[in-house]
Amino acid sequence: MNIGIFTYGTRGDLQPYIALALGLVDKGHKVTLSATEDFKEFVEGFGVSFQPLWGNAETMMNSTEGQNILQTENSIKLMKYYFKVLHDNRKPLRNSYYEAISKVDFIIANSMTLPIVSAIVEKQNKKIALTYFMPPVVPTTEFPLGDFDFLNFSWYNKFTYKIAQYFFWQFVKQDTNEYRKELGLPVLKENLVAHIDKQKVLDLFCISQSLIPQPKDWENHHKITGFINIPKQKREKHFLDQTPVELTEWLSKGEKPIYIGFGSNGIGNTNKFVNIITELLEKTTERILFCTGWSQFDNLPTHSNLFVTKYVNHEITLPQCKVGVFHGGAGTLATMLRHNIPVVIVSFYTDQPTWGKIVEHRKLGIHIPVKLLTTDKLISAVRLVQTDEIKNNVLTVGQAIRNENGLDNAITEIEKYFK
Repeated sequence: MNIGIFTYGTRGDLQPYIALALGLVDKGHKVTLSATEDFKEFVEGFGVSFQPLWGNAETMMNSTEGQNILQTENSIKLMKYYFKVLHDNRKPLRNSYYEAISKVDFIIANSMTLPIVSAIVEKQNKKIALTYFMPPVVPTTEFPLGDFDFLNFSWYNKFTYKIAQYFFWQFVKQDTNEYRKELGLPVLKENLVAHIDKQKVLDLFCISQSLIPQPKDWENHHKITGFINIPKQKREKHFLDQTPVELTEWLSKGEKPIYIGFGSNGIGNTNKFVNIITELLEKTTERILFCTGWSQFDNLPTHSNLFVTKYVNHEITLPQCKVGVFHGGAGTLATMLRHNIPVVIVSFYTDQPTWGKIVEHRKLGIHIPVKLLTTDKLISAVRLVQTDEIKNNVLTVGQAIRNENGLDNAITEIEKYFK
């Protein structure tokens, strides 16, 4: 099969799709991965074919307007900004999607690409499967959507998902129907998610059932597969020589550090984090490995207990850390737990607060919304996650994640669906 995979977002959004592409290629399929132009080198480094979509995700986040929005630490404002950028550049963006989809026969996409991709596949009469690396947004009576978890009974639980779908539709309705009319398709009068679901499109949530069990009242086209990761031998081949000698030496010269990193998340209020790291170094003897990711820092302290870098190879470096402090992205969470590392989730937006709540509920770590983060709260959280109870729970869940075969499960479902 000639399969195109489409994602639009951060490096954390992209990396699981590299795993999926590699797994499908190993099964004999031709696979092309499409993401923003800035990820070309990263994707092709794994030997995966790349077809660029318009835009540069890092530039978007680090623009003046993007930084101003990030500093508000307001998730609604950030989502509005994100959709505003997509709206303002919708012409070149749509053209890049149309060109890429025209070159493949089967499509795998996610929610952020759905408004454009769904219209093109309908126009070109191609089959689409959806994949997600976040808590499910499929209605169930068993539990409410994460942001509405202050109540828990059947009709209310199901209703919370309808609320989320309604707000998503309000964000994308205008652009979705504008493009559908441009392609000669009928305007949608119903929610896009409901429209897609009526077609029984394969809907894969590539997350662990040890964290979110699959609801018994879902229809068969909705599946929880388990986390998917780049196969070990391919991770090692790609990353082995990318750990700086200086970092290797620093790690070997003392106790295991605390990992702090927010990846492609983007931090607007960098001064807040500079102050927290400075106070951590002053108030404790902890060693800190700090990954700046896409965020721009120019005033971090210099200290023998602090090592600063943009990125690290999680697979090689995280096992040498004792605690992970991060934003709560599903991919990083999976890697932390797979390596038996207790976590402190400092959530910013989208699904991150939900993962934070799940981690606390299952006693795998601590959740601190970024607006409430202080140095003292972080110090307390780091100590709490190293208790025997949390460390034992992490060991149990880590083993379950390692046994899941999420990548194989996802590929089996995709092959069966596309035949």
